[in-house]
Amino acid sequence: MNNSSNPAKATHWSNLRDECAFLWTQRERAVHAPNLRLINLGRNDDRLDAYLDALRPATKLVLASEPDSVPGLLFCDTFLAIEAGDPDAIGSPTCMSEPRAVIAALCLAQQSAAAVAIDRLRGKAAPESQALALAVAGGRRRSPRGALDQALAHSDAGVRARAHRAVGQLGLIDLRPHVVSALMDEDPECRFWSAWAATRMGATEPLDTLADIAWNNLPRADRALDLLLRRLDVPQANDWLRAFANLPDRQRSLIRATGVIGDPLYIPWLIEHMADPATARVAGESFSMITGLDLAYRDLDRRAPPDFESGPNDDPTDENVALDEDENLPWPDLARIGQWWTANRARFTSGTAYFLGAPKQSADWLEALSNAFQRQRHAAALEMAIRQPDKPLFEVRARGRWQRQLLAQMRQP
Repeated sequence: MNNSSNPAKATHWSNLRDECAFLWTQRERAVHAPNLRLINLGRNDDRLDAYLDALRPATKLVLASEPDSVPGLLFCDTFLAIEAGDPDAIGSPTCMSEPRAVIAALCLAQQSAAAVAIDRLRGKAAPESQALALAVAGGRRRSPRGALDQALAHSDAGVRARAHRAVGQLGLIDLRPHVVSALMDEDPECRFWSAWAATRMGATEPLDTLADIAWNNLPRADRALDLLLRRLDVPQANDWLRAFANLPDRQRSLIRATGVIGDPLYIPWLIEHMADPATARVAGESFSMITGLDLAYRDLDRRAPPDFESGPNDDPTDENVALDEDENLPWPDLARIGQWWTANRARFTSGTAYFLGAPKQSADWLEALSNAFQRQRHAAALEMAIRQPDKPLFEVRARGRWQRQLLAQMRQP
């Protein structure tokens, strides 16, 4: 975005672009945040739109420059190019190196503008372009049937994996036999997404595949475990988890799994794990997933331990650069939660699956999708998709405005 004839103006556009990139990066974190709701996502979208609007006069400068490899900046540049009607800006080596940003731009752009770019991607021979187009089709929940039929048998594993995932996202149940037939695919991504899609659409054959991935801690093990336990009935899930509990170094997955099953049988065990700083917050999240309690709102939280450290710090010799998985989760107050459970345990029946305080068989999934936290909304979307195998999976990462409109439509009789 060089504009040497007017350095002040160039600096202005550059600053706007940096702010826009920052807001998109915030949004990427927000869609999986444990402490943000749909209303927060919508507000972030409004701010992001305002900066994109402010950048539109600089679109020519953006299109005249080389694509930037920083994901947030690449998102801004790609979004502006799409809505300016320049789909050829997509598909460069830089774009292909950061597909997440390009997919986000195509998913958040207006449909008419995005459609042109998606068609252009489908017309390219490169497998990366084909896979990217399928990712956007799945993300936008728009079925490219002809392209999907071909992609399921594509020679490139990345294209096949994206096709399997899109079938599951779209709920194309008539393609379930084709997806099931890929369970023996040698590529681990294809194997997982074929199992995920078919299981989400009601097939039982892939349950063993998901169990194998989860048990052996293969790539996407936690996601496999999440869907597996939602498809099993409570006694089966509990039996499976008892065996899983004997595996070494799987404690965090085990704690999360109790919240997935939703059996209040696990609550005393979860409360015990709230005493350990390493597991306290994830145990609190599973407790909330079962009971529906917002620990911070109900004053059932506490301050972090004074000597607790997690994630990157300022010590240049510390090799720990990983982000804190439990960031933004409340620290549960062990004593007060124990008192609450003693007073309320009679409301819960062991052996019954609960979600946010209600038995799953009578849970209001649309209410959860409207008002729960984002991680809880991801769970509600998957639970609802399991019960509606021929319907698209609700996309909790879409624009907040679009989500609210869809929820209003879904509530109509």
